[in-house]
Amino acid sequence: MIAIILAGGSGTRFWPLSRKARPKQLVRLWGERVMLGETLDRLADEIPAHKVFVVCGPHLEEGIRQAVPELPAENIIIEPSPCNTAPAIALATLHAQQRFGDEVVGVFPSDHFIGSTEDFLQTARIAGEQAEAGGIITIGIEPTSPETGYGYIRRADDDQAEGVWEVDAFVEKPDRVTALEYLSSGRYFWNAGMFFFKPTVLLEEIGRQMPGLHAGCGVMRGALAEAASAEVYERALTEMFERAEATSIDYGVMEGAELVRVVRARFAWSDVGHWAALPAVSQVDERGNVIRARAVLHDVDESIVYSTSEERVIAVAGMSGVVVVDTDDAVLVIPRDRAQDVRAIVAQLEPEQK
Repeated sequence: MIAIILAGGSGTRFWPLSRKARPKQLVRLWGERVMLGETLDRLADEIPAHKVFVVCGPHLEEGIRQAVPELPAENIIIEPSPCNTAPAIALATLHAQQRFGDEVVGVFPSDHFIGSTEDFLQTARIAGEQAEAGGIITIGIEPTSPETGYGYIRRADDDQAEGVWEVDAFVEKPDRVTALEYLSSGRYFWNAGMFFFKPTVLLEEIGRQMPGLHAGCGVMRGALAEAASAEVYERALTEMFERAEATSIDYGVMEGAELVRVVRARFAWSDVGHWAALPAVSQVDERGNVIRARAVLHDVDESIVYSTSEERVIAVAGMSGVVVVDTDDAVLVIPRDRAQDVRAIVAQLEPEQK
């Protein structure tokens, strides 16, 4: 199997730790490596580094080289402008096809929490085997709560194999009442944004559904086949993205694909979308606090205290449910239940502070 890891991002949700030039996947929220490094480590037993492609914008290239030096430089695929996930995945798929033929590709986010590597790889193997048989395969997470921030996948009634179903529909982020209905029905999964396919299958679907992107892929395929010079490659890349419809792989391809199957995840998962999600994926103390700082706490519960300094002491007293984040040039203090408001703060910052 070949891996494509999507590593774009604006760095807003975990400000001030994450920034535009250092988004979430390039920070260390848990474990010993940044999240992109954790993703490569998770895949390493199944997919060697030379078969892993990372897609990002030009402003992240150097940071990724430093964060994951084991990744060959030619496997960092640069998209010239942000056009959402469909063009990014198509570009990396063309590179993979040129290098390795029609071998199954797995697409993975770079910044999610995965509980058990063994269970994750078992699920990925099942998805890869399904993709060998044709169609596009996605992984569904069994919902544990009525989340309104996730897209959902509705499965068919009859399973194709144990833990594998055809997909009836991809569903937009619901309101709470609808999410509760999804949860009780037992037919819905959270959409984790992982996809498996043969390159020919994906590119045929793009040809059927996204004519602009398909035309751009033809230009890029020619440049890759001819081992074009850097200048010719850059022209082809620019033309490809100018022609492409700027949309997600879900909207552009998956919703209208002829055959999509979903494999039930056998692992714990979280997209760790904001600071308040950290307790679910991190070690907590006896009062439910996540502490990654030189901290002194007094009468503090259900809070997050994070600092990049090994010397500065962070003291918090008499509080519950707060997030305190300390970096070299900024401090964030926010109620944990309003962690999503970090986006609004970043929107008000000067460009050099983002």
